[in-house]
Amino acid sequence: MNTARILVVEDERIIAMTLEHMLEELGYTVPGLTDRGEAAVEQVHALKPDLVLMDIHLAGRMDGIETAAVIRERYRVPVVFLTAFAEDETLSRAQGTLPYGYIVKPCEARDLHATIQMALTRHRADVAVERSEARLQLALDAADLGVWEWDASSGQVTAGGRIGSIFGEVERVRESYESFLARVYPEDRKPIQDALWGALADGYPRTLVFRYARPDGTVGWVEAHAKAYQATTDSTMTVVGVMKDITERWHTEERLRQAMVVFDSTAEAILILNSEHRIDSANPAFTTMTGYTLADAVGRDPDVLLHARRHYDQFIPRIDASAGTQWQGETACRRKNGEVFSAWENVSVVRDDSGAITHYVVVISDISPLRRAEAQLKHVAHHDPLTGLPNRLLFNDRLDFALETAKRAKRRCAVLFIDLDGFKVINDTLGHASGDTLLQTLAVRLSETLRQNDTAARLGGDEFVIIPGDIDHPEDAARLARKLLDVLAAPTQLGDERIAVSASIGIALYPDHGRDRHALVKAADTAMYSAKAQGRNRFRFYSEEMAGHAAERMGIEQGLRRALDAAGLVLHYQPMVALRDGRLTGAEALLRWRHPQRGLITPERFISIAEESGLIEPLGRWVLQTACRETLHLVTGAGSTLRLSVNVSARQLVRDRFEETVRTVLAETRFPPDRLELEITESALQVLEDSRRLLGALKALGVHIAIDDFGTGFSSLSVIKHLPIDRLKIDRSFVADIPGDANDVAIVETISTLSHTLGMSITAEGVETPAQLDFLRRLGCHEGQGYLFSEPGPLDGLVDLVSHPAPWQRLFLKITGAAH
Repeated sequence: MNTARILVVEDERIIAMTLEHMLEELGYTVPGLTDRGEAAVEQVHALKPDLVLMDIHLAGRMDGIETAAVIRERYRVPVVFLTAFAEDETLSRAQGTLPYGYIVKPCEARDLHATIQMALTRHRADVAVERSEARLQLALDAADLGVWEWDASSGQVTAGGRIGSIFGEVERVRESYESFLARVYPEDRKPIQDALWGALADGYPRTLVFRYARPDGTVGWVEAHAKAYQATTDSTMTVVGVMKDITERWHTEERLRQAMVVFDSTAEAILILNSEHRIDSANPAFTTMTGYTLADAVGRDPDVLLHARRHYDQFIPRIDASAGTQWQGETACRRKNGEVFSAWENVSVVRDDSGAITHYVVVISDISPLRRAEAQLKHVAHHDPLTGLPNRLLFNDRLDFALETAKRAKRRCAVLFIDLDGFKVINDTLGHASGDTLLQTLAVRLSETLRQNDTAARLGGDEFVIIPGDIDHPEDAARLARKLLDVLAAPTQLGDERIAVSASIGIALYPDHGRDRHALVKAADTAMYSAKAQGRNRFRFYSEEMAGHAAERMGIEQGLRRALDAAGLVLHYQPMVALRDGRLTGAEALLRWRHPQRGLITPERFISIAEESGLIEPLGRWVLQTACRETLHLVTGAGSTLRLSVNVSARQLVRDRFEETVRTVLAETRFPPDRLELEITESALQVLEDSRRLLGALKALGVHIAIDDFGTGFSSLSVIKHLPIDRLKIDRSFVADIPGDANDVAIVETISTLSHTLGMSITAEGVETPAQLDFLRRLGCHEGQGYLFSEPGPLDGLVDLVSHPAPWQRLFLKITGAAH
């Protein structure tokens, strides 16, 4: 169950109540609703929600972005924008509040749920990191330490924290390297420079003890710890460390007396060592942290007892030799049970009045949770949470590195872009959980198939990319692509279903097809779409010709979107005729795209792109609604027996509650259900897991079901006979060569016999000649459709056919007369 409390801030009451209902169905608690920014701030203060779902346009003087900024500043509650605003200016303003999500309305419940879950997860991680950083800062403050940094490339020294006395009581200072050295006592400057440059050269940590000129003219001592690091984005070296003013010392015994309370109650483990580096005492936290009792520890060398790697033989002699008083740094410690953990260790020297060392005080903090959190955050930032493969960010880094390596070595580099064939159908029919399981299974196969120096990444959805480690020839990439196609095509068990999917792979090579990351990925993506267009389950190398096809595909997709919004679509109707007497029995609605430059475009040019891009659902609803509205007066006229046939895509059928869409359209248009026939392709039945339930639900509405293009698929007769099907439509490919082609004649006769046996009506498509008409009539075919009767045309033409005797009646009289 989702126990999170979500505050909804929305100025439209209907939408707010809908969101409340949607969230409660998802298991969330909605403690409040408001439409004003000022009220939202008050409710966050009073209700303390886990997350705020915020609209940008609000009543009152504060909009959603201003309100989100106030909430973030005062209460640190995560905000997810759910708004209809998606302009660049709005997005830019919204980004300034560092939101945890941005969804454009309207959205589906699962998208909202996923965004909320990701936001809550990210917020929990942010809070954990902030607390860890705060604890580390508290530890630094408790140890009276300040942090300093020397950027060797810019020559800047930055210092901050509790080292104000060194820089004249300034909390944070940024100055040049030369200015920093000017503060150091002249005799100590060269050792400091030698140590810092040495740290840059060998990367080992350094402990520096030096004198400095205090603002009041006196001389003080500083202990600094430093280590060189290389930036991840370039070769810049930076020295980072901690610094402490050790001029003022407390009397050793006084410090020990004052430390007794801390010694017994602190959560950090504390050891008291004698001058021989043997343990004299340990606090209770030491036993809790390590598992060693006081009896186990007394008299032992902590380097032998506790440390996974020896440390004291490195830094204690340096403290002794340099008259230093402290060392601190990260170490690896081992518990009594053998477990190794990361620890932050601080070693302080206790001296008597003469300066001789009497004891060492060792403070150990367990920072393993911090290190685990850092590792987890690093992994999350660079890996796909579902499959564990590198994500787009890490893929980009590795591809940039591979390209740079190939450039220096003057070798090739390849990118293989993989897209699963038909994954959306599996996702829609079996559910997202099964889809996720399939993606995880295929990701494991990819990882097991590739070599150690290859990279497999998931970009999102069902898209994967491969960077092979070594490619000398194009055939190497082709060989790998063939291997991956075979691996991905192996069946996968998803619950009770055994599913096999294929993939389409596009290959792009450096430098042949692109010289940078963006060009190479784009070329591989284009090649992948070409592989899909060639029949799927194959790979293609990129070519210049593909770029033109990709641009054309993009143009069609964008043009369709504009046509939907700008009334650029139109329906034509092709009549269906009773073969017994030539009577007009119905009409099939056929979609046409009225392109401003190319004129009318038939669906063969754009339907596949509409299905791939997700446009098929709004297109299908538009066709159904428009056809019902336009032909309503024809099918409800006096004495009319006409029916309307509308094609339905497989993608429409697999969507949840398609029958609800049909019910809504029938109610809105007042179209009689018994005059509507939905045409479903035979191949669509193969992707419908629950075809009997869906077709039964549609039949319950009163509509008729026809199987379009029958004979071109691979439907099982045992499946068809149990489905509520009213009509079979013989595909035009079987009608074209009858009665001359014996094979087609046999197929048509078989389908006709099947339809009569199962009590279904039958319609022959593509009737173009009198000979075909005569054969089909004698065969007992109920209905025909084709150019012999009429081409598809605008609604006015269909109206004329209903109002006047059909032009093909003379043809029927001639044929029937000849038969008599």
